[in-house]
Amino acid sequence: MEKINTKICFLLIALAFLIYGCSNEKNNFGPLGSTHQHADIKVYVLENAIDFSLPQYQLQDRLTHLEDGDGDVVHTHATGITLGYLFRTLGMKISDECLKLNTGNEYCNVGNAKLNVFAKNRNSEWEAIFYASDYIIQDMDKILVTYGTESEEEIKEQMESVTDKAKESSMAKE
Repeated sequence: MEKINTKICFLLIALAFLIYGCSNEKNNFGPLGSTHQHADIKVYVLENAIDFSLPQYQLQDRLTHLEDGDGDVVHTHATGITLGYLFRTLGMKISDECLKLNTGNEYCNVGNAKLNVFAKNRNSEWEAIFYASDYIIQDMDKILVTYGTESEEEIKEQMESVTDKAKESSMAKE
C-alpha cells in the first residue's frame, strides 16, 4: 500500500510540474535597461481606436509601457519584449485569432470580422504578422492591430493613422 501511495504522490507532483511548466509563458527578455527603444502603435476595434493616452494604460510596467500621456508610442527598456507581453501589461491579451480587452470584451475571428496585425519596420513596407503575441517589438516599428470587417482601403487608412512619434522619442534620447 505504501508503494502505491508513493507512486500516486510522485505522479501528482510530476503532473503539477507539467501543468505549471506548460501554463506559464517563459519570457526571454533581457534585463531592465538592456535597450531603450520606441515604437508607434495604434489599435482599432470595430473601427474605433483605443485611447492609450488614458491613465489606465500609462506606465503599467517597467520593461515596456506608454508614458507622459502619449498613447501612440511604446517604450521598451528590455530586449525581446513581445506584443503579447505589452498587451498583458495593459490588462489585455492578443493571440492569432482573438483580442481580449481590459474591459473583458473578447473579439475573435468570426464570419467576416477578423483580427489583423501589421508591422512596418524601419525602411520596409507593412507586413502582416501571423503570430501576434510572439512578435518582438523593434525600435522605430509602426504597429497596427485592427479587428473588424475593414476593407483593404480602410486598413490602409488605419495604417496611415499610425504616427511617426517614435522617431522623435528616439532622437530625444540621444
